[in-house]
Amino acid sequence: NNDKAAPFDQASTSASPTTENNALSRRSLLTYMLLAAASASTVATTTAAVPCNAFAFGTFSSASEGPKPMVAVDIAGRPIVASEFVSTRGSGDRSMVQGLKSDPTYLIVTAEGSGLEPYAINAECTHLGCVVPWDSFQKKFICPCHGSQYDSRGAVIRGPAPGPLKLAKVGVEEDTGKVLLENWADKDFRTGENPWWM
Repeated sequence: NNDKAAPFDQASTSASPTTENNALSRRSLLTYMLLAAASASTVATTTAAVPCNAFAFGTFSSASEGPKPMVAVDIAGRPIVASEFVSTRGSGDRSMVQGLKSDPTYLIVTAEGSGLEPYAINAECTHLGCVVPWDSFQKKFICPCHGSQYDSRGAVIRGPAPGPLKLAKVGVEEDTGKVLLENWADKDFRTGENPWWM
């Protein structure tokens, strides 16, 4: 039975030098393609990692934190005048504005609807920095990223957030009526401790 090949022939399984070089070339090509794809996706995700907010807040200012208050502005960059702001909102309303360092910040109308609370709440979740919307039906802030929840004053009621939302002091400029915000350096009235963000 010379017609049938041996079940295992050592000589027939060895690759020729040409085939081996082609296999290495293909392997190298695939390795390079994989590395290029991984590098491209890394570059794409790090350069395109921009927060997706409903509001386009201004750019971060690298100015040092000083005692000088900042004027709160709306989504279009216009200064907020307290009397106009309060007159167009209901009592207990929480509306997002551009606050300190251009952070999204909630101004709060008093329960009586006659003015603003003396504090504003930073809208960045203390877990990983997602913007936390106010749920007016449930009367709390609920983070859409990982489910942290804060009460109406920004205190944590459900984790994984490690601490309350940052506060800012609210004031009104005497001659123009513009809303002023400044760093909250006093004890945090929600915890009775010094602010964690200072």
